[in-house]
Amino acid sequence: MTKETVICHDIVALEAALKKGVVHMVYLKKNGAMRDAHDTRASALIPEGYRAQGRRKPSPLTLAYWDTDRGGWRCLLRNRLMGFVEEQ
Repeated sequence: MTKETVICHDIVALEAALKKGVVHMVYLKKNGAMRDAHDTRASALIPEGYRAQGRRKPSPLTLAYWDTDRGGWRCLLRNRLMGFVEEQ
């Protein structure tokens, strides 16, 4: 993220952006480390065998996302989001 980038901190906006495409986000992990990641929830960008099935009830405390850098599902505590930017 550059200084010119407008960073959003709204978790609802993050959820909407993740469904549309790849998002660059930063959040604090439980251990206090900062996580800088490129993530999505857009089905077309997730490998077929890993797409969400919708079987679990979503947690009000966490947000699951597909880590495009590491190729796996991760989750973040909603109250630890520092900011995100939608990628083109």
